[in-house]
Amino acid sequence: METSRRLVWSTARAGSLERLKLHEEFLPPPGPGEARVRVEAIGLNFADIFACQGLYSATPSGSFVPGLECAGVIESLGDDESHSPASEFRPGERVIVLTRFGAYATALNVGTRYLHRVPEGWTMEQGAAWAVQGLTSWYGL
Repeated sequence: METSRRLVWSTARAGSLERLKLHEEFLPPPGPGEARVRVEAIGLNFADIFACQGLYSATPSGSFVPGLECAGVIESLGDDESHSPASEFRPGERVIVLTRFGAYATALNVGTRYLHRVPEGWTMEQGAAWAVQGLTSWYGL
């Protein structure tokens, strides 16, 4: 599989939402145990805003792409996954993606262990909004 281009929102460093910039970059093929997901919807939550402002304890140092969750369609799988009959996922499946930042992009490579199928009848927007908000509510309870 070839390297492809993607658009990402990134910030050179935390401290202000005004530092977020849209740019194009290359995305390498997915590695072993990874899937390339074409992002169709992203979640937006306090952790993302706080990270951009430098107020979140897990904020990466230096440049980063915000986004802890998104939903999209699997475009391809890393070599070990695509040839394995035991692989849980297939290209074309709609998935919810949990990330440690990086979801504010048109595509991303992510470990398949961080994928969950979008439930039947859900929109991509519902899938993208479910994970972090759901976990936040659960922790609050």
